[in-house]
Amino acid sequence: MEVKYLKPWESELNICIRCGYCYENCHLFKISSWESDSPRGKLILIYGLLTGAIEPTEEISRKIFECFYCRLCENSCSANISVTEIITDARKTLIEAGFDVEGTTALVDEEICSGCGVCVSVCKTEATSLEEEEGGKKKASVDKSTCEGCGVCIAACPSGARKLEEGYKVSQKELLTEIRKILEVTN
Repeated sequence: MEVKYLKPWESELNICIRCGYCYENCHLFKISSWESDSPRGKLILIYGLLTGAIEPTEEISRKIFECFYCRLCENSCSANISVTEIITDARKTLIEAGFDVEGTTALVDEEICSGCGVCVSVCKTEATSLEEEEGGKKKASVDKSTCEGCGVCIAACPSGARKLEEGYKVSQKELLTEIRKILEVTN
């Protein structure tokens, strides 16, 4: 696997002291309590990919694509590691290597996408674009390497074609379930 996007991060990955401050506020780590879901765990996996100590797999790709870019890990990092930038470049590397996983990236239901472009106009990372299909019809498309899973496109989509994979406690269904639980306790 070519690691051209990761090579520039080698010295910064070596600076990381694996202290663990980064995972204290990590939403994904709090859900699972698995080290591989924490920013530190992701950096270790990325370092393994960079050095060739580990081979990329679907599981490793999925872990690296699970990040909401809240940057709480960077704010608490005593070594000032650019965690989210490293993760973005690891995503690019994995996509080029042929791994296509969703993780926390926004998804497009092409069956109901009207191609209106509202999602394109609200995407702060420019990860969403309109692609022309056969017959001239346009559909939204997501660049999974730069999508931060913020959910703005999901909220803005008038046709309901944008969504996030469930399991991260942020989908509409999961949030409503949590709200109902809270309301049941308080009544």
